[in-house]
Amino acid sequence: MILKSLLACSLLATGCASSDLAPLAVDGAELHPSLVTRQLEDVPSFHVDPGVLRGNPFVSTDAEFVSAIGRSSSQGDLRGEGVRAALYALYLAEEELGLYGLEAETTADADRLEDTLRGIWAHNERLGRASVHRAGEVLVVAWHDGVSPGCWEAVNARVAELLNAP
Repeated sequence: MILKSLLACSLLATGCASSDLAPLAVDGAELHPSLVTRQLEDVPSFHVDPGVLRGNPFVSTDAEFVSAIGRSSSQGDLRGEGVRAALYALYLAEEELGLYGLEAETTADADRLEDTLRGIWAHNERLGRASVHRAGEVLVVAWHDGVSPGCWEAVNARVAELLNAP
């Protein structure tokens, strides 16, 4: 509950309270009981520039943050063009599991982003280590470095549920 209160404050402070990504900024246990939300100081700097990250999970419309998540989610191919908000979330179970979210400005932007993300993550998706989800103008890349199959299936089901919630 404390995490949700802090998250609501950070969303309001960054102007993101109405972002469609906000429902995905959840504590790890809300995705799967084995997941623990990483503390901000424990988030590896190679995931995202620590200078733009204000929390974990974190949703923001800040242009620098949006650009950083665009780069991270696309292995450097995207920036923040056509993206109004971004999500970053990192959890730990047996290994790391993370979410990169992008809320596109238009349906055309979402189509372009989806094509790029699906191409970039296709190999990891075939290996069962990544999934690209889309609902309207929101795209979420879920990835992991070796969590259990049950955890991975539950996380993907929960991401889909949160993306499609009214």
